[in-house]
Amino acid sequence: MHQSTYGKSLDLPALCAAERLFIWGFRAKARSGSAVPTAADIQQVYDHFRVGDAVPSLESIIEIFACTAHTAIEVHCPTCPKMSDSEHGILRAIAAAQQERIDVAREQFESWLPPVGADWALAPVQGLATIFRMAGLILPDRHVQSFDHDRTMAMKSWLVGSPTLH
Repeated sequence: MHQSTYGKSLDLPALCAAERLFIWGFRAKARSGSAVPTAADIQQVYDHFRVGDAVPSLESIIEIFACTAHTAIEVHCPTCPKMSDSEHGILRAIAAAQQERIDVAREQFESWLPPVGADWALAPVQGLATIFRMAGLILPDRHVQSFDHDRTMAMKSWLVGSPTLH
């Protein structure tokens, strides 16, 4: 269960449009091997919201996770209404980058990535955050606190069908 500083659960329906768009895109790109949504669908939706140029940054962030993560992230399917701790953390990092609080974004990424991976992630994170901001899609800093930090699994690589995806 996730609790916000406002005392309410922050699952997908409670998020603002910018947050839902980012999470949907992140989830969809992370599951790019599945049939729906396709890469073209993701690009079309992001283009509709005037953030199509953010798709390569999104792909880079996911690639950095896939190649360097020391700790698994939990990514739900694109239509799941629940949010994982990992997804809340990624939103926090993007919101911090949008506010040019790079130290907060880097610290968040270091919970999953080695320092060099966190450094690599910063450029596409800042790019994506800037593209969203320029389109008027502002991600609020909600600072969601988790109760499940001790249940995170450490992994060297992700396998297809990983238990961290559902």
